[in-house]
Amino acid sequence: MGRYSYSQPSQSDTYGGGHSDSDSNEIEALIQEDQAQLELVNAQQVVYPPQPETEFGFPKACYCGTQPKIATSYSRVDPGRRYYTCSNVDDGDCHVWKWWDEAAMEEIRATERHTQLLADKVDSLLSLTDYETEQKLVRLENMVCELGKSYARCRFDYFVAVTVMLLGFIGIVLIFI
Repeated sequence: MGRYSYSQPSQSDTYGGGHSDSDSNEIEALIQEDQAQLELVNAQQVVYPPQPETEFGFPKACYCGTQPKIATSYSRVDPGRRYYTCSNVDDGDCHVWKWWDEAAMEEIRATERHTQLLADKVDSLLSLTDYETEQKLVRLENMVCELGKSYARCRFDYFVAVTVMLLGFIGIVLIFI
């Protein structure tokens, strides 16, 4: 235990000991001030929540609430390509920006999915047998059958009546001749 001894670090300029405690306190104070300013700036930035009407398909509203507009790209990579943007894009906040063709494809895919779901629903409804519908169909068939019979009966009655009248007319003509 006696071989090692502990001594205070050197205060010489060679080993960094020439700074006083007040210098390091000033540096720490500046660092803390910078961190406080950064936290204040980060706290003041507006964070817009994701909005489905902006994120999917054709944007219907910007994050800031204004109506998106369509602009044309004049970049070398995408010349003439159309995109959605906001008229307030230069104010530094978060605004909508989306390629028009990508939005159109999202809308088309959603419409196709919706159409397929509706077709599947119609198919499932057609495959189901509804008891009430079957009963109505049976009653309707019976009514058609009864009307057919009564029409046939009525027709027969009409035929008999016409025949009787014709025979009666012939009989009267034969009597007077």
